[in-house]
Amino acid sequence: MKKLLNIFLLFIYIALSQAQTGGNYVYNFLNLPVSARVAAMGNKLYSVYDEKDPSLTIMNPALLTPEMHQGVAFNCVDYFADAVYGHINYIHHFKKAGTFNFAFQFLSYGKFDGYDEYGNETGTFSAGDFAVITGYGKTLIDSTLFMGMNLKWIFSSYENYFSTGLAADVSASYYNAKNNLCLTILATNIGAQIKTYNNVREKLPFDLQLGISQRLKHAPIRYHITLHHLYKWDFSYNDPSNPFVQIDMTTGKSKQGTKIQKFTDNLFRHFIIGVEILPIKYFSLQFAYNHNTRKEMKSLERKGMVGFSYGISLHIHNINVQYARVHNNLASTPNYFTFSTKITNFLKK
Repeated sequence: MKKLLNIFLLFIYIALSQAQTGGNYVYNFLNLPVSARVAAMGNKLYSVYDEKDPSLTIMNPALLTPEMHQGVAFNCVDYFADAVYGHINYIHHFKKAGTFNFAFQFLSYGKFDGYDEYGNETGTFSAGDFAVITGYGKTLIDSTLFMGMNLKWIFSSYENYFSTGLAADVSASYYNAKNNLCLTILATNIGAQIKTYNNVREKLPFDLQLGISQRLKHAPIRYHITLHHLYKWDFSYNDPSNPFVQIDMTTGKSKQGTKIQKFTDNLFRHFIIGVEILPIKYFSLQFAYNHNTRKEMKSLERKGMVGFSYGISLHIHNINVQYARVHNNLASTPNYFTFSTKITNFLKK
């Protein structure tokens, strides 16, 4: 246990020494929600102990337990235009080695017509991002403390540009069955490019997150609170072309508002708040609000439901079906579908 804790702290230290906000990142597809349920909960959901949802382990490998043996999940999203992304993962428990998760994550941007600098056609080409993920989870203290790690082999191809990278996620979760309480700390995408696109090295989208969820004793409700970008207080992006920015006519600089307004805005940008309503055993509803998404993606004409997300989960004949809609902007609201089950459910007599 002491060795695992030391490894976890070492990865956190390495990640914080390389972390930065703002600017451009490579392999941003790694931050896409891995299931409809995750999307419905504000694009981040990793602090919930649920043995029936194998897709959650792609985000939080600490959730891997022997009870998830032979769990499988598939997610596919018709994203924007011809872009399609999704994942498939399978969990297997080996008696001597432990519990592993094997996953494949992809984002296909479709096909494009190519032209040279003179406007001559060069044929069609495709573009896509891919990741092969291997996760390992281990129970440390009587089913209350869990630790896990993901290793990601990343491949990216845009026409004749090709890049590869290696990343890791490390996490630790505490689960209190008596109070239905789960706490998680998670560091994602710790790593670097191995091969760059054009001799320009870029940062991976690292994040340090903290999550809590609890199902209430006397109500069919589970609340979720997620804090992200914990390594940086102000991670907002100041866009000079943003129509919401007010300009001081005297100085010509953007108005920052009062200290209290700036403090409140920065504070809530770190929060994602969600609720799951579980009226019966095989049915649930999810609702969430992401303040940072709303602040960055709202339009000048109307705000609409930008920043809000919602979904539904059903259990039908040993298959879990999830559906969600996420209002990341007004231009498009993609539909998310996820299917999961346990292979052992179909092998029983």
